[in-house]
Amino acid sequence: MTAGLGWSRLVAMDALLAHDREHARQLDPAEKLRQALDVMRAGIRLKRLTLRRQFAEADETEVDHHLAEWLRGDG
Repeated sequence: MTAGLGWSRLVAMDALLAHDREHARQLDPAEKLRQALDVMRAGIRLKRLTLRRQFAEADETEVDHHLAEWLRGDG
């Protein structure tokens, strides 16, 4: 098991996971899609911020170019 995590913590985490799974089963497909798209948008925003830091001298057009490369899998 993972060092530092006690048995009771692992049991509590399992209970949370079970709750999350049950909640996900109850969601309609449209809500699941909305949540997936929200997570995707958040990931893209985080990647854009990372690219802005990585290419600090780049303007927005260059950052957009780097982001498009990353999204295509070319970067």
